Amino acid sequence: MRDDEYVKMFNLEDTHWWFAGKRRLVRALLDALPAHPPRPILDVGCGTGGMFRVLTNYGRAYAVDMSALAIGLAARRQAARLSRAALPVLPFASGAFEMVTAFDVLYHRRVEDDQAALREIARVLVPGGHLIVTDSALGFLRSAHDEAYGAARRYTAGELQQKLETAGFAVRRLSYANFFIFPLAALWRLARRGVSAEKGSDLSATPTWLNALMGGVYRVEAALLRRVNLPIGTSIMAVAEKR
Repeated sequence: MRDDEYVKMFNLEDTHWWFAGKRRLVRALLDALPAHPPRPILDVGCGTGGMFRVLTNYGRAYAVDMSALAIGLAARRQAARLSRAALPVLPFASGAFEMVTAFDVLYHRRVEDDQAALREIARVLVPGGHLIVTDSALGFLRSAHDEAYGAARRYTAGELQQKLETAGFAVRRLSYANFFIFPLAALWRLARRGVSAEKGSDLSATPTWLNALMGGVYRVEAALLRRVNLPIGTSIMAVAEKR
């Protein structure tokens, strides 16, 4: 990801509806897992640390990212033990963690082999430990936004399930996400086909009223996600257990 995108993300992810909505959806998945005493959790590709406020409610957070800038920004949150590293090599012992999260990581072009990345994540998990994945969905949605974020791929549910199972995981939940915004988001992405990635990502500051409105939309989606898997969306989410 470009450095200016990291800075933009850090400045917006505490308040922007997109990041707030993502945190709601991730909580819906995490709350369904069996209760544990405080457990070590590794956030792989943590970016600027916007998910730490969620993860620290479920255990002791550790985090890695390959970007020195991202690590520096994430350190300001003082919420996780940080290291600079990247898949497919994690600087931790086998079975060191009870949970690993990979939020919009596998799609990145610097993850040259996503299957090898998943095997490495499985290595640092205890047997029975959980992997929480979110990522970009559906290849036809690829746009300049993906280029600005360094995206190499987007996944269907079937593709992600196959990769997880091949890496030694049993898939416990698999759902699309961003269900309600999917029609407008798809139209927007298709309309921006051909726009230069030099213009940057789609992320920009939004007014308070829009953040509040979208917060309501995501509250409804999170409530649905607690009960059912969603059939379509711009993103995909999975909970997988190491066999």
